[in-house]
This record gives sequence, C-alpha cells and structure tokens, in this order.
Amino acid sequence: MELHAACGVLWSAVPPGAGDRSISGVTTDSRGDVNGKLFLGIPGPRFDGARFAEDAVRGGAAAVLVEDGPGVQESLEGIAARSGVAVATCGDAVSALAAMAAVVRGRSAAKVIGITGSCGKTSTKEILATLLGATAETCASRASFNNHIGVPLTLLEVTPSAASLIVEIGTNHPGEIAPLAALARPDIAIVTNVGRSHLEGLGSLAGVAEEKGALVASLSGGGTAILNEDCPSTPGLRSRASAGVQIVTFSAAGAPEAGLRACDLEVHSGGTRFILDGGAVPEEERGRVVTVPLLGEHAVANVLAGLAAVIATGANLGGCLGAIHRLRPAPHRLEASTANGVMIIDDAYNANPESVAAATRLLARVRPDAEGGRRWLALGEMGELGADSLALHREAGQLVASEPIDRLLVVGHPEPGGPLAATLEGARAAGLDAEHVSSIEEGARRLTDREDGLAPGDVLLVKASRAAGLEALADQVRATLDAEAPSALGRSGAEVLT
Repeated sequence: MELHAACGVLWSAVPPGAGDRSISGVTTDSRGDVNGKLFLGIPGPRFDGARFAEDAVRGGAAAVLVEDGPGVQESLEGIAARSGVAVATCGDAVSALAAMAAVVRGRSAAKVIGITGSCGKTSTKEILATLLGATAETCASRASFNNHIGVPLTLLEVTPSAASLIVEIGTNHPGEIAPLAALARPDIAIVTNVGRSHLEGLGSLAGVAEEKGALVASLSGGGTAILNEDCPSTPGLRSRASAGVQIVTFSAAGAPEAGLRACDLEVHSGGTRFILDGGAVPEEERGRVVTVPLLGEHAVANVLAGLAAVIATGANLGGCLGAIHRLRPAPHRLEASTANGVMIIDDAYNANPESVAAATRLLARVRPDAEGGRRWLALGEMGELGADSLALHREAGQLVASEPIDRLLVVGHPEPGGPLAATLEGARAAGLDAEHVSSIEEGARRLTDREDGLAPGDVLLVKASRAAGLEALADQVRATLDAEAPSALGRSGAEVLT
C-alpha cells in the first residue's frame, strides 16, 4: 500500500487473486526480463510505454503501471480480463518511478555510494563493486544506469541483505545531479575528476565543476566525500561539503598530501603496479605492493577512489585488496587484446580532452614488441564540447604530436573547418604527418594494408566519443589481422614503459 500511495495511482483494475501476487522488482523494458516484475510504461519521444503493456504481461509481468491517457484504461481493462494481472494508471510514470525508489531507499540499511565525474564513473563503479563484493553483499548500477531513469531503477534493485549499494550518477546539463543525489541520499560521494566534458550543455569547466559538486553538497553530516587530489577543481569541490562531512583525497601521481596515494607506479603489459600509501590507509596496509590488471595511471586513480570508499564503508581493506586480481576493464574502456602480433587497445567508449590526453600518454609508454614496432593512434571526434569544440580538437592534435606517437589516423566524415579537420591541423602544425579516413571501413582497410599498415610488434589505440562508433574499427582490425595470421605467429603483446 505504501508503494501504491507513493505512485499516485489514478485508476486500477485488480482481478481476483492478482493482489496477492508478490512482485520481485520493477522494469521499464518489456523486451528484457519482466517475469514476476512490475512493468512501468514510461513514455518516450518516439513511443508510448503503455503500448508495450501487453508484451510485458506475455513475458510474465506480475503487474502493470502506465501513464493515463486516451484509451489507456480501456486497453488495460482488456489485458487484466485476459491475463488476470493487476493494472493501473498514474499521472506521471517518471515521478512514480522516483517515488517507488525513494520508498525502497528509505527502507534500506545499505551504505549508499554515489559516483560522478567527467571520466571513470563506470570503471570506478565496477572496481568498487568487485572490491566490496569480496567481503559482503553489494549491489551496483547495471551498465551505465546513471540518469533519471537509471538511478531509481538501481535503487529499486537493492536487496534487503545488501551491505552496500553503488549508484553511478551522470549529467550533461545543469541541475541534473542534485535531484538524483537527493533521491539516492548517498552516505559516500566519489567525484573521480572534473574535466571538459559535456561542455555543450554545461558551458565551461566551471560549469562542469558546479554540476559535479552537487553530489558533494548532497552529503549530510557524517558522510564522506572522496575527491581527486590531482584534479585542479578539488579545492572548489571541497568547499561544497557541509559541516561534519569528512574529506578523503586520492592521488595516482603520488601527491604526499593525499589520504591514499600510489607511489612508484609502474605500467607493464599485464597491468599496473604501485605501492599503496597515505594517512587514510590503515597502518597495516601501508607500503603494500598492489598489482592491478588494468592499464594506466588513470586506472590506478579509479582503483584508489574505490579503495577510499572501501575504507569509508568500514569494510575490511585487506580482504577487498585480495580481489584486485579479479578486476577487468569495462567493454571498450582500455580493453587490450593481441591479433597477429599487434596489440590493440580499444578505448572507444567515450572521449573528452582529459581522457584523450590520458590515453595518449598511456600509448606513449608502450614499448612495441619488436624492433621498429610503431605506436598507432586512431582518433575520432569528441562529442558535446560546444563552442570550444574546434579549439579542443586542435589541442588534441597538438598533444598527440608532442608524444612519441608514430602514426595518427583521424577517423570520421570530413567537414572543412570541422572538429576532425582541427585535429588534423593541430597535429600537422606540430610536425606529425597525420592521416585522415572518412569511414570506419576505410580506416580498417588503411590499418590492415599489407604494405604500410599494422605489422607484428605494433600497437594500436582506438579512442573516440561513443557516437563515433570506433569500437567497430577495433573489431574489424582485430578480425582482419586474426584472419591473416599464420599459425607460426603468436606474440604475447607489447611491453609498457615505466
């Protein structure tokens, strides 16, 4: 009855016995696992969620709630009569979803950890879920469930016995994080970093910092804010914390003032090694050598943020550190593989100026696995950068040219005076003979050219915003190289310089 009242039900039809059915969860996708769940039909720009109620019931939905509208009640009455499933309408399905999530959040005793940042949200979430899950039941956002639909769905999935709930919170416009944080009510807030992402909606780096800081501002006394000591925006984020909120910082660069820091960091083909230190680290774990099966300094930053949250929850740090070896990169986020002796690093899920810089620095540290081996970077467009897009794409080209990268391939439809042209201009003006291809297919042909393409011992890193779809480039190159590989070839992959 509490959920019924919270949803603002306007009308319902409950066939005999339907009210006694237990509901195992809530879903908004009639195509997924709906068995035993409440199907909540949310209208979209191109569809009406109420239209999929029949499909959900056929899939085993235990109940249906959709927005009221012309003909909706009549349609639901027919579904209820045929299926025996309880059906109902409400005035606003999104508000109903949030209201249900608020009820479940209020009942849960789990420690809630909210994560935001310009880079590394999903990776940090996955890292933390692995670490905390080693010692206690842990729930976490699925995929990138980080918006006004995904956050309440995540809250609704918390189990009564969960010790921790990890909620990823994203944004691309001002004012989005504050209401999501108010709904999640985190005990611990992680801001991985503040960078020049979503500038089209957030306007400037200051606008990004203002929006990310809303998560810190949502903490009540006794909460913990975990911030990146290496990020220039951290002093401003720190000022957003209320009285009684503990601030813990982390540093992959080994900043001595950080509560958790990585010292003597070394990157190699199998991952990254560092010594864990810092005043927030329990004394018995200080000086511990940690080897992470992930590539790069920014991966270590995500691990440190996760370890800081482990400490803040009161979980056993030693037990959680024992799960480090289980970590794996999220899909298309610095996923490394080898094909015909070529190391391919797929980092095509997302891109902004800071993540492109980090990926370029990582590629620069790779030692090709053969004398004369080359470092290749396939770079696509960075999205949502607004008025600064041309300048930031030109800056990216200049950055690549400043590192020991042998070949830059800019991939995407050519637009004179557009972002990709600016990347080419920046690289060429800085002295790098960059190339351009108009499509993924053309890029794959260029990279696998038998005369002047990738050769055994080379390294290729693929980087772009999600909309560019460059993960398909990595897949096509890998498939072509594998198909051409003679049985005698088989290298273990490139080394990475320290």
